[in-house]
Amino acid sequence: MNSKRTFFIAPIFLAIILACVVPGLPAASTPLPTLTVDAGAMETMVAGTVSAAIAQTQQSMPSPAPASVVVVTATFTSTPVSTPTSVPTATPTPEPTSPSQSVLTKQADGSILFTDEYAYYRIKLPAGWLAMRINEQEYLDAFSLEQAANTHVQQALLGVQNEDPNVLRLFAIDPSRIQNEFVTDMRFVLDEEMDISLNTDEELQAIAGKIPASATVFRFEVTSVKMGTSANGVDFGFIEARSSFTDALGVDVGLYQKQVFFNVPVGTQSIIFTTVADLKDALLPAFDAMLNTVEIILEDQD
Repeated sequence: MNSKRTFFIAPIFLAIILACVVPGLPAASTPLPTLTVDAGAMETMVAGTVSAAIAQTQQSMPSPAPASVVVVTATFTSTPVSTPTSVPTATPTPEPTSPSQSVLTKQADGSILFTDEYAYYRIKLPAGWLAMRINEQEYLDAFSLEQAANTHVQQALLGVQNEDPNVLRLFAIDPSRIQNEFVTDMRFVLDEEMDISLNTDEELQAIAGKIPASATVFRFEVTSVKMGTSANGVDFGFIEARSSFTDALGVDVGLYQKQVFFNVPVGTQSIIFTTVADLKDALLPAFDAMLNTVEIILEDQD
């Protein structure tokens, strides 16, 4: 492992922290003044920003775009992470030519199978999450969904519009879990310059050591660094951290973040899960179960 690559993740982590925060909030150490918000004006402002963002994104996307999500009935042998629900059955669509080089497939139990054909792995996201690739049609479609009527969901969507889709491979939010203005999310970040060693926790500790100093908005404090192996034999590195912010009502809100690292044939894949601390116990079991569905679909690359 090239030691120069060990810290490549730090700028990405900083970008994630900046994108995760509630817009307009100061650093956790600075009290937020009481705000009086005109709800109508806020909705008008966000709506205008959304329209501009959609127009900008449409211009930069290839045309015509393929179907955003392939809805099929599929069999998956990993342990389900949520209560099954019925979905329409459709004829499987041939492998598309996609700008993201990936496929989203809705499963019969409501979960979403994400196959990253560039990074050579697949994973099944829990039911209820809104998953999107920011250079695909489903990202634009998300602004028209009923859940996007919520201002905080719109802000979460707008917060990733300028990300590099070759790095942010998948963005997922839980629109049913909005608390203290914060939208729970997961970010799937690919680092092609990194090949993390998981034989020891030395490199994980080095990454964790950079986290507090890298924050300019929220100062995350690392609480644990661990390693483990999934039921499918995939080696993982885990970094847990916590922070806090003061919401518009003056309430101190704790944040919980879990970063997961694993190697793929083209580099190191990380999944960053961020939620408010009060929702950790409710959401973390499904996130951890999701990790057991990770499968490498190409063991090596010529």
